[in-house]
Amino acid sequence: MTLAKQDEKQRLRRRLQDYAIELASSNRWEEAVDINRQILELGEDPSTFNRLGKAYFEMGTYQEAQDAYQQTLRLNPTNTIARRNLARLEAVISREATPDGVQRTDRQQVDLNMFITEAGKTIITTLTDVAYNPVAGLLSPGERLELVVVGHLVRVEDTNGNLIGMLDPKLSQRLADLITGGNRYTAAVVQSDMRHVRMLIRETYQDPSQHGRTSFPGRLSDDSGGYLPSMRYDYDADELLDEEEAVDEPEIEEDFSDSEEEEEIGLDQIEKDINDDESVDE
Repeated sequence: MTLAKQDEKQRLRRRLQDYAIELASSNRWEEAVDINRQILELGEDPSTFNRLGKAYFEMGTYQEAQDAYQQTLRLNPTNTIARRNLARLEAVISREATPDGVQRTDRQQVDLNMFITEAGKTIITTLTDVAYNPVAGLLSPGERLELVVVGHLVRVEDTNGNLIGMLDPKLSQRLADLITGGNRYTAAVVQSDMRHVRMLIRETYQDPSQHGRTSFPGRLSDDSGGYLPSMRYDYDADELLDEEEAVDEPEIEEDFSDSEEEEEIGLDQIEKDINDDESVDE
């Protein structure tokens, strides 16, 4: 293969990777599976197998997800993302995926802009009373959670109404009062396993009657260091990163000049590029 052809193939690969991430951010998991498989046809790599595993997991096809992560370890035995997710999948599969009576059909991801934290309006907190909840083991970073006021307490549920846990009593009482007063909040998973769920809560609307009341004074943060200045979700890593962690590692195999601007293209053009590439190779 000529150098020019190799560069063209790498550009196509990068476009497909960007599109796969775009599909994942829109919860279009079946399409994400298809695109990631097309990427693998251009050459196997751990990141693509991880994204494929993530897509299968979100679709509830746990065995396929497990197979994808095992392929990651075949290429990179020390890959922490694959190891972590395989341990999670093994726990889920050993408990027959979802327990009787639990429905997980309406998984939703939040707008990623939610993770740009803002002092006084955003808090990272750990749920109490999770008590080895199998449903918690099925949660994904960035997944939307619901806050339900019950008297002076706030219970946390997934979008199917399954109980995940309770907010800390002090924070719970404050939020119950603010929600009853008209404030609105969005909540999402930061990290989770069957025993622990860490979540982010963000104020999205302040009722005029609550003017002057800060939703999350610093004393209510359960992090001794206060609020995280900024966060972003990394689909390749399948986790939320704070600003200091969010450092992109260069991918040597995809190193090409930044001097040439790449126009945005749709799936139709991407598929055409793949077909053209296959015709030339024949």
